[in-house]
Amino acid sequence: MTPVSKMIPGIMKKQDAECFVYQTSLLMVLLLSTSSYYLAVISNDNISNDNAYLGTYTLLQFSAMSFFMLLAWRYAPNYNRIRDYGSLLFIAVAARIVLVGVDPYTSNDVDRYLFDGRIALSGLDPYQVSHDSPLLTQLRAVWQPPEEHAGYVTLYPPLALALFSIAAAAGVEYAQLVWSLMTLFAGIATLLIGALMLEKTGKLSHLPLLALSPILILETSVGLHLDAFSTLAVVAAIYAWQNERVKLCAGLIGAGALLKILPIMLLLPLFFSQTRLHRALSVALITLTTVASGYAVAWFIGLKPIGSIGVFFQKWRFGSPLFNVFDDVLEPATLLMLCIALVLCASAIIGYICVSIQRENKSEQPISFFANQNSLVNCLQFAVALPLLLSPVVFPWYLMPLIPLLALKPNIYLLLWVCVMPLTYEVLNQFSCCQIWMPAQWPVWLLSAVFGLALFKLLFHPLSKVGHHA
Repeated sequence: MTPVSKMIPGIMKKQDAECFVYQTSLLMVLLLSTSSYYLAVISNDNISNDNAYLGTYTLLQFSAMSFFMLLAWRYAPNYNRIRDYGSLLFIAVAARIVLVGVDPYTSNDVDRYLFDGRIALSGLDPYQVSHDSPLLTQLRAVWQPPEEHAGYVTLYPPLALALFSIAAAAGVEYAQLVWSLMTLFAGIATLLIGALMLEKTGKLSHLPLLALSPILILETSVGLHLDAFSTLAVVAAIYAWQNERVKLCAGLIGAGALLKILPIMLLLPLFFSQTRLHRALSVALITLTTVASGYAVAWFIGLKPIGSIGVFFQKWRFGSPLFNVFDDVLEPATLLMLCIALVLCASAIIGYICVSIQRENKSEQPISFFANQNSLVNCLQFAVALPLLLSPVVFPWYLMPLIPLLALKPNIYLLLWVCVMPLTYEVLNQFSCCQIWMPAQWPVWLLSAVFGLALFKLLFHPLSKVGHHA
């Protein structure tokens, strides 16, 4: 046998090497995030031909950051306390803060947000008045919203519109800065609450997947997307559930749905996890009352919060292989019925798994978040992913609420999805230089392969084992 005294130097050398790789990965993520300044310059360069490669540069940035995120995850120390991850949290916060003030180059959604908010502040209804309305001629000349969406009224829920209005109140000169500070707050809050969530479940070793996620960093601090707030609602709701604050969890789900519809899907596992019908109805009532209250306030102040969501899903197609397959062979009415049937089927699967957990738990109390945790997190991931799988439009930032769930229980298919999805940014090549929206098919084929692998595995696992082996 090799003496321990001779083994220790070898062990120390291995630990030193892993520490070096880990720390280097953290620094590379920070460095790559600052490259956004260069990409922002390229996106505004109308003289050289560099902006014709903006999409390629962007997907390379996302891919490189994903690589170093995975490397940091692989070699991260396995601690049980948040404070032991000081360097990781410092880099994660710094990577977000240094991007404040960068001009968005992945989308122009922020311009739409702020103009919608300014319309509301002017006393008009952005759910009824489109950006090309003659009533907005003077405002449009000052705020210059995106032309490609000028013919459509807003589609965002009331709480989102309230946030837009807060930022727009700062005026055209400072509105974007105010909004970027708001999304920065949401991003850092998501990081910190997510760290508490992982600590609570003993999963802090997965913190790099949350802290260094390029989708969370770049789509929050560069893209300035509303999804930063809905992601915060998701992680806060899960943390409330972990702490057995089920009613608070239900309220946070409702608040999240007033920002974007996706967080409402957390209600499915929360509802089915209750051991008594009156408890299940109670959490459903709290969630739906929260949503209804938000819309009631909007109606009370004179808004008609319906918007153009139907037009959006009717006209737009992007990044959704599953929907594209059905869309090519089915009539719209048949496709709608199929989507409804799939949602009902998926809801039944989630209900089945949660009821199975109840039987294993054998308790009259509501299911603890820690009772058969892996199965429950599978349900959360499946519930939140379901609308994205069936949606005709999936942009990379739509996946932001899935990142905290991925960190709770990493799986190869969800990990591949969030790493492959930013490849769809290749569309920026022609859009940036020539205003031509023509997505390539190869990213969709890669996404199809990811979905195909996930479906293949699911088909070879009996339904009764989905919760245990997914």
